[in-house]
Amino acid sequence: MQRKLNMPPLKYPWDHFPPSHPDYFTEEERQWLDEDYATFMMEGATTKIKGHNLANGASWMAPTTTNIQHLRPIARFFLWLTLYDDYYERWPVDKIAIERDRIIGVILGDTPKPTDTGMYRQIAKCRDEWLTYMPYEWIERLAKNMYRYTTYGIMEEAPYRREGRYPSLLRLSFLREYTIAMYPYGDMIEAGMNYMVPKHIMEHPVIMRLRTLLCRIMAVQNDWYTLEKEMVDSKFEVCNHILVLKYERKISLEEAIQETERIHDAYVDEMAAIVSDLPDFGIHQQDIKNYVYHITLNITGLDDWYNGVTVRYIPSEFPKHVYQAAQASKG
Repeated sequence: MQRKLNMPPLKYPWDHFPPSHPDYFTEEERQWLDEDYATFMMEGATTKIKGHNLANGASWMAPTTTNIQHLRPIARFFLWLTLYDDYYERWPVDKIAIERDRIIGVILGDTPKPTDTGMYRQIAKCRDEWLTYMPYEWIERLAKNMYRYTTYGIMEEAPYRREGRYPSLLRLSFLREYTIAMYPYGDMIEAGMNYMVPKHIMEHPVIMRLRTLLCRIMAVQNDWYTLEKEMVDSKFEVCNHILVLKYERKISLEEAIQETERIHDAYVDEMAAIVSDLPDFGIHQQDIKNYVYHITLNITGLDDWYNGVTVRYIPSEFPKHVYQAAQASKG
């Protein structure tokens, strides 16, 4: 089934690189879903999600990664992070905070409890697989970014969703920067490269700005391709750039789409300008150029995944209220 909205394609000045392993994780993803997710998802939800090709999205975003042992935890995390967002986004904020802290504890080394959901077991498996080739310092940064994503993204967006209230466009830009989850998933760029950016370079203002632009471009990209699904659930989905622009400026949907594309393209232009004029990072220069190149591949790779690989964002294919029963029990 195709999308009904005829959205123009987004444009990027960077390579579209075919993935080394486009379909490798299809069967493994089914196993992960059956073993660790089916117990707390509503009946039939796993069947839908198995058709979304989520784990293989990692292959499109890390297209140069040929080592399956390095790619597997990234694929596991792509699925996990997507379902983490689905699962917790409608929880009460105080309960999200409790889960956040416990999950971060597992990322940092805690052992999941026997009574924990499969969410905990899967992230523990990711951690153990990453630690076979990535330093613990990288894990600590990932944990920090998970905290920021959950706290400044999911938790701060929750009141708008709960009340069906649109944020301002300015407020939305900060919310979506975090709710898109690209601060933690952006760390997967290094995992795919088997290289950790030195701390003093990762904290350089230019690299920090590239990370922010990655989040903002991906947020608009996501809003672009999820628009049709979110219009179906418009009472809850109030944090989409296009819908917020339509509401705030009292313009037509077509005008809101055009303005959102302009915002997206401005972010792309800024990133392209930065990429073409990087600072001198000395002995790390070639590694950082390669890292920045892989930032751009993250963007074009996910764009390719949206455009022909997944059906997740077609309204009829998305399992509504996947976790309704579990959430109701949380109060």
